[in-house]
Amino acid sequence: MKKTDITYNIPTTTDEFVLVDSLHRGEEAGLVGIYRLYNKQILFFAQKYVKNYQIAEEIVADVFVKLWERRASFSSLYRIRAFLYIATKNKCLNQLRGTSLCESLDDVESYEELLSEDADAFTKIIRTELLKAIYDEVQKLPEKQREVFNKTFLEDKTAEDIAKEMNMAPHAVYANKSRALAALRHNLRLKDAFLLLAVLSSL
Repeated sequence: MKKTDITYNIPTTTDEFVLVDSLHRGEEAGLVGIYRLYNKQILFFAQKYVKNYQIAEEIVADVFVKLWERRASFSSLYRIRAFLYIATKNKCLNQLRGTSLCESLDDVESYEELLSEDADAFTKIIRTELLKAIYDEVQKLPEKQREVFNKTFLEDKTAEDIAKEMNMAPHAVYANKSRALAALRHNLRLKDAFLLLAVLSSL
């Protein structure tokens, strides 16, 4: 979406009725609100297929254009979300195949069925949604815990390297990492810490 000098009255709530109604009425604020709500996870989802950030960005931008063109077809955020994932998956696969052909997305009623039948896409979606939830919670961590977490899981750095960069003892790095994981496990209500680590290891 291009930047303009126009200031949109973008809904600050993720209330389903507000966003869907705004989209139906052809208000770009509705599209922007939905974009802000889903862009990060859809972009991550695309990257899991094409392994290229720039290509993933282009694919996601095209998908949101398609959403805008078909805005009258969607009655809920659930169906919008399903469309975004399925359309993104199809465009990614087309990119990998080197073809412009696209699976039919005209039947809005079939999106839920496609989600349930495509085990690989469903797995990627679950991982994407959980990672989004994790990242949202990471932003709430104390500064040192957040920094240690990001350097460990996003930058793939060792405790020794992190200790040098942050000017702290290695045991302090481990302590902050443990506290961060404990907080995430508690806030996300994950009973099994191994599940959290398994998701993080998939980055």
